[in-house]
Amino acid sequence: MKQLNQEEAKRICDRVLSFSKADECSVDISGNRSGNVRFARNSISTAGLNEDMVLTVQVAFGKKSGIAQVNEFDDKSLEKAVRRAEELARLAPENPEFMPAIGKQQYKPTPTFVRATADIDPEFRAQVAAYSIEAAKKAGLVTAGFFNDNTRFNAIANSNGVFGFQELTDLTYTCTARTEDGRGSGWVSRAAVDARRFDAREAVGVAIEKALRSVDAKA
Repeated sequence: MKQLNQEEAKRICDRVLSFSKADECSVDISGNRSGNVRFARNSISTAGLNEDMVLTVQVAFGKKSGIAQVNEFDDKSLEKAVRRAEELARLAPENPEFMPAIGKQQYKPTPTFVRATADIDPEFRAQVAAYSIEAAKKAGLVTAGFFNDNTRFNAIANSNGVFGFQELTDLTYTCTARTEDGRGSGWVSRAAVDARRFDAREAVGVAIEKALRSVDAKA
């Protein structure tokens, strides 16, 4: 499923709010694209890509509230979700701890999105695994690891005029290297927002060095 940009998310939020007949209405849209590659015993074992997006609408009549979710974004589906939330709100008991929706406010942008990370593709993931496997073989070691990258967004809006939008990227890498006889092993972990700051060769080198130096290690 395609990730939404700020304009697209705002348009959907406005449509949801326009359908509501409740005293107040809040919308949350979240989306995620996650890719990964796993390798074990010096060969790639699995690779995958998962994409998901969901909209949550919460409405309130006085202190009675209801929530509904939907993952289809045509007008009919959006209105159906609003009507469902309103139906549940009318059936719900009053909540003595009910908190009203926040008032209009501004959100400052934060640098949580990097295009280089969002552009990671299957070839990039395969190359990370290849660097790890080739380095381990050259050192006479066996390696296993996992690389995962995420591109996410979140949009919020409510009937008080609130709107916020944020995009995020990140990647994580873990790798274990060990000797064939199991006498030495090493582990490494890396995490980054910017793929340009991640070096698979450097990372696996740490695991390899630990594995080699741990053979016959003494306290």
